[in-house]
Amino acid sequence: MLRMGERMYRARTRKRGSAEEAPVRMCTVRLGDVSPGITGTIDKLECSRLLRRRLMDMGVVGGTRFTVERVAPLGDPMELKLNGFNLSLRKKEAGNIWVEVPCE
Repeated sequence: MLRMGERMYRARTRKRGSAEEAPVRMCTVRLGDVSPGITGTIDKLECSRLLRRRLMDMGVVGGTRFTVERVAPLGDPMELKLNGFNLSLRKKEAGNIWVEVPCE
C-alpha cells in the first residue's frame, strides 16, 4: 500500500452512467500533478486555515467537478474550470488540494 505523501495513495472503482459501461478506476492525487484535459472531483483540502477559507470562497470544496484547462509553460500557474468559471492557481496552492481522477 502506498503512503499518503506519495503520488497515488488510494484507488477505487466507480461505475459510470449505464450498467453496460466498464467501471472506471479512480485514483486520489494532488491537483498539482494532474495534466491538462483531465476531469475529476475535488476530494479534500490540506492547507492552512487562511488558504482553505480563500479557496472555499472561490468554490474549491469537496465534491466539486473540475477540468484542468491548461498549465503555464514553466508549470506555474495552472487554470481550472469549475462551477462555470475559470480559476488560476499557483502550483504550491494546487499541491494542497487532493482530487479524484481516472487512473491512467
